Amino acid sequence: MLNKNIGELLEQNHALAAVMHWYGIDALSYLSFTLDEVCRIKNIDTRNLELELFSYENRNQVQFEKLKHYAPSDLCKYLLNNHHNYAQRLLPVIEHHINQTCLQLHHHYPQLRLLSNIFETFKSDFLKHINYENEKVFPYIKNLERYTVNFHNSMLIKLKNFSIQDFIFKHHHDDDEMHNIRKLLKNYHYDLRDALPYRILMNELRAFEADLKVHSKIEEELLIPMALRLEKKLMLQVDTLVKVN
Repeated sequence: MLNKNIGELLEQNHALAAVMHWYGIDALSYLSFTLDEVCRIKNIDTRNLELELFSYENRNQVQFEKLKHYAPSDLCKYLLNNHHNYAQRLLPVIEHHINQTCLQLHHHYPQLRLLSNIFETFKSDFLKHINYENEKVFPYIKNLERYTVNFHNSMLIKLKNFSIQDFIFKHHHDDDEMHNIRKLLKNYHYDLRDALPYRILMNELRAFEADLKVHSKIEEELLIPMALRLEKKLMLQVDTLVKVN
């Protein structure tokens, strides 16, 4: 791997472009250099870069069946660490590659100009969405889990101000956020005659959407049903408390 040039490595594994970006290397500017040469120029330990690539490609190795046995709070943590953080790291990479590819190849791929505008809006909306989950939804679910075991009156206020139904409504409203991008790019289709930067970009977008689908599946099939059960249990505790008083 170390003695192969970057262009050859990217042909074999498009994910390397994102990992190199995180290390401050614009892969498309070093296509004729070997990975070892680039790491020497940038003073980067090649072992760290290789470990990062392995970690990136194997980040979702936990099987869905195992996730069924996670507590709701652990599912929230898993989504944060394996999907939200991934999205926040990959979005700037995709944005950079859109701008770079558009600048170099817009005559061959005129759709890239429109993609640049669409993606800017998508990125802003998506970051707001995951921020909403991190700051509003996940803490609420963790409190549900905590207070169904040790009930506390402070949860009554939280129940009035928010509910899982609010999240379900917003979740369905935001469903398939990448529809316009996918439609513009014809499902990210390319062939081997297309330029390498374009193929890398299509693979990054496809991988990002695949991750969104996994994220959505975990929420819809595991986290939301669990949270609804907890919420219902807590409401029963509240009703019992009201009747006793």
